[in-house]
Amino acid sequence: MMAGSIFLFCTWFLWIFTTFFMDKRNQKRTEYSIYLLLAIVLCGLNWEWQHVRFSILPLVVLVISFFYTSRLHWKKSMYCIVSSFFVMLAYITYELMAIIDPIWVFIPGVWLKASILFILVILLHRNIVCQILILSIGSMMGDIVLSFVLRSYQMNYSIGSMHFFDSFMLGMLGMISLFYLKMTLARWEQYVFMLEKERKNNV
Repeated sequence: MMAGSIFLFCTWFLWIFTTFFMDKRNQKRTEYSIYLLLAIVLCGLNWEWQHVRFSILPLVVLVISFFYTSRLHWKKSMYCIVSSFFVMLAYITYELMAIIDPIWVFIPGVWLKASILFILVILLHRNIVCQILILSIGSMMGDIVLSFVLRSYQMNYSIGSMHFFDSFMLGMLGMISLFYLKMTLARWEQYVFMLEKERKNNV
């Protein structure tokens, strides 16, 4: 599978969902659509500094994520930053282990990395907004730090490659899917409760 195909497919899918299927009363709907289109446009833009190749998109995602994190209550904001640090360490550890001993990567690396980050993030926080912020900051910072670690060993590593965004978007899509699954189950449970209550009242 071509690098970046998962990212582009998931991003387009989310853009279609937010644009045409999300509740129109949601004030964030247009904002989400703009961010997703921005991600599609910026994912192919790169620049090089001191022989290190950067993608523009991770830097933009970091700025936006830190902006929204700063708007949270200070306790929640600090918790997100600390959680992001643990996600960053997990990301770097996974990548280094995959380089040192690749035999333990028993399933495609993109899916395995996405699964590890997804499980870690949902264990660290229950709120979907904080989960997205933690995943964004942690994985982006992890990719940047990993690049400089590998550079010290004369190994070239591109920051924000399409392989990176494939796993990042899979983790993001997993969290969003889990959030809507919980919402659907909660509404269904409420609907069943109302039916049961109505049935008892009619008896």
